[in-house]
Amino acid sequence: MSPIRLIILAILLYIGYLLIKGSSGKKKNETSDSELNGPSSVSDVLVEDPICKKLVPKQQAVTTQYKDKTVYFCSKECCSTFVSKKGAEK
Repeated sequence: MSPIRLIILAILLYIGYLLIKGSSGKKKNETSDSELNGPSSVSDVLVEDPICKKLVPKQQAVTTQYKDKTVYFCSKECCSTFVSKKGAEK
């Protein structure tokens, strides 16, 4: 190989190294940003419906009171089933 080809090859390898290093550095920064925002960026919590065992976002769930606790359901039908079985308040 001629010296010019070696120089060009070395330059291309260096550019490739910088591209790989730069892209991996951005991923680390994105991860650390999300870790800093962690729990405060969670908008809703999933709760389990006791009748059909589906997970439902807490803010969208149908609720009822049973023994001084709030019980969460995926639908009005599951809530009605629970109320008829347990005698809870709607």
